[in-house]
Amino acid sequence: MNIYLIRHGNAESISTAKSDFDRKLTLKGKESLRKAAEGWKEIIKSFDIIASSPLTRAMQTAEIIAAVFNYKEKIITDKRITSGCKPEDLIDFVRSFDEDDIAVVGHEPDMSRNLSALVSSSGMYAEFKKGCIAKINFEGKVRASGGTLEFLIPLEIFK
Repeated sequence: MNIYLIRHGNAESISTAKSDFDRKLTLKGKESLRKAAEGWKEIIKSFDIIASSPLTRAMQTAEIIAAVFNYKEKIITDKRITSGCKPEDLIDFVRSFDEDDIAVVGHEPDMSRNLSALVSSSGMYAEFKKGCIAKINFEGKVRASGGTLEFLIPLEIFK
């Protein structure tokens, strides 16, 4: 099984005028994500499932990825993968599916923490910038520290 962790793209700044939940991607954030997703197609055939945090900026990111990959299924949202997602929440969520290639769009510091927990028992540091994608492969059941990091690609590569 392959888990693709994806951090949402550049979003509007935090302000008192708009709730954090409703912050949208900026125009530049949308454009750079579209370019990156086009680049990902060179190394990723497709996604069986695209799942997203329900926060607006994450959903918009998932929608761009779905459009680029011609993904026809419904994007799945789940409270287990919203902002504050812990490794055990992500593992529980992913184990509820039988599919092989699952993309999960979320937030920081969740993506770094989850990546570390999935591939290392002693911890690791990974800078998970906006629009970054990581591929983690599991032989058999998804479990903490049981994955192999196959790649971690920052958005800047596709500018």
